Amino acid sequence: MGQARAGDDAMLDEFLRSVTPAIEELVTRARKEGHPTRRLGIALERGFDGKIQGGYGSRGAVARRFGADPRVSAEMRRTVVETVQTAPDDEIPTVLVIQCEGYLAIGVRAIGGSLEDESDGVS
Repeated sequence: MGQARAGDDAMLDEFLRSVTPAIEELVTRARKEGHPTRRLGIALERGFDGKIQGGYGSRGAVARRFGADPRVSAEMRRTVVETVQTAPDDEIPTVLVIQCEGYLAIGVRAIGGSLEDESDGVS
């Protein structure tokens, strides 16, 4: 796939805004299943057809997924892995991918602020 382009950050931020309700549902489901938010990672990908796929998992699983993704440059794989693995306990690293014509727009956004998780002491 080709390189990132100008405007990708704005496109990724808009994608994040559009999937915020889905992210909230994923976090709620993960917490109900006993997953502490301090270890949680999320990955969402919007296909060229507009369909959204992804979910949540441990930060390690999310990092491994993108660390081995051949569609992503080695530099971006390292950046994603490092960002996911070093995210503070009070944030949920969320990897966003948008399939564009000829390339992927990819970035990591930190979800946090109002997250409260009494089961693991994170607020």
